[in-house]
Amino acid sequence: MGWLSIRLRSAAPRVAALCDLLDAAGAVAVTLGSGSSGEVLEPAPGEMPLWPVADVDALFDLDLDVAALSERLAAAALHDADVPLEVRFVEDADWSRTWRDFAQAYCFGQRLWVVPRDASPPDPGGVVLRLDPGLAFGTGSHPTTALCLEWLATRMPSGIDVVDYGAGSGILGIAAILLGAHRVVAIDHDRQARLATRNNATYNGVPTAQLEVMDVAAPVPGHYDLVLANILAGPLIALAPRLAALLKPGGTLVLSGVLECQLDEVLASYPDLEFGEPCLREAWVMVEGTKTSG
Repeated sequence: MGWLSIRLRSAAPRVAALCDLLDAAGAVAVTLGSGSSGEVLEPAPGEMPLWPVADVDALFDLDLDVAALSERLAAAALHDADVPLEVRFVEDADWSRTWRDFAQAYCFGQRLWVVPRDASPPDPGGVVLRLDPGLAFGTGSHPTTALCLEWLATRMPSGIDVVDYGAGSGILGIAAILLGAHRVVAIDHDRQARLATRNNATYNGVPTAQLEVMDVAAPVPGHYDLVLANILAGPLIALAPRLAALLKPGGTLVLSGVLECQLDEVLASYPDLEFGEPCLREAWVMVEGTKTSG
């Protein structure tokens, strides 16, 4: 199966509204890219990029009425009209096989290996996570994900209940199970991310009873020993009450996807947590907090 890619450019203050319009028009995934840095992100609802101008790439089913969407975009005036709208056909192979062909194996905490789905792990005796990210964010190569995987491989207790909020490809939740978690709830707003999480769980032999995949709109029952949230600063601030409420007293919250300059503002949104020293990699920060009240 293939997709239609609609690519356009927008100024940062208008990107959130543009993403909402594309979602409402039926986009199955929306990614943001910076022409200057080359960085690509899949934004949470309402999240704006860090760049002044972003390239927005939306994937649609092949039966999209391109003319109607073009008229809708022109009327909304949310993108740069001087940059022509780019429409192209994208095969699934552009997203999944390309990653498998060129990705390398990554090792975290000297025992957790993340490898392309069909590859042979360098150390078969280690904990091996086989991954096909599909259309979802999360391969282990980005500093924010790598920091979380290292934390899981070196510090996560076994037998605990975990929430992976903003699951993307499911890499963190599946890694937690392979490393000894009792149960994981993986939550994401994007249906392609939820599909990728389920598929990756199957590749790794994770039973459905151990990994529950949910939409953000669904209520999450119970309280958890560990909540992982590798998103971006804006959603981490907006979601602070919900993420803190998911934790048991004494539970651990691992936050990532935050730039060093944003850390103080993010941590101020979690007054009921006591945070340790942040871990820094390439200007990105991961920080661990403990819930100090009920």
